[in-house]
Amino acid sequence: MRKAIAIGMLGLALASNRAAAQTAVEQEQILRDFQRSVVDYTQRDTCLLFPEDVTAATPAPRIFTLPVAMVFRQLIARTIAERDGPLMGGVGTAHRATMLQPIPAGELYDFPKMLSDALPLLPATLEYRLMGNDLVIRDAGAEVIVAVLRDALGAVPTTRR
Repeated sequence: MRKAIAIGMLGLALASNRAAAQTAVEQEQILRDFQRSVVDYTQRDTCLLFPEDVTAATPAPRIFTLPVAMVFRQLIARTIAERDGPLMGGVGTAHRATMLQPIPAGELYDFPKMLSDALPLLPATLEYRLMGNDLVIRDAGAEVIVAVLRDALGAVPTTRR
């Protein structure tokens, strides 16, 4: 019975983009965990510097955990709510973001500064990008997507720049 309740609660958390971290301290800890995951990736996953060596068996980095995803959606929603009008920036929609795959060159746009300012800093080799409503972290050196946060923008109207 407890397992069924836990699964139900997890499903509810996944379905709701509005779930909130309980305290500012918890949110800070979640963002520290995110930073640690990103640094671990940059120090450990050097095989991605050679994209031709990436196979289906290559494990994807674990960066957007459920708590991190919830905090990122909160930061994005808060930032967008403070701004009137559509989100201007790089929004490619022809392809779905796929882990360990490159962003097609024709869909590599600038990341909106307002979001860049709201999200945690990344190491120099990594960068945030948008593909449709998905937030991706791209390894610029390896030219592959290392993390995808699906529907990060929710139902925010976006325009291509």
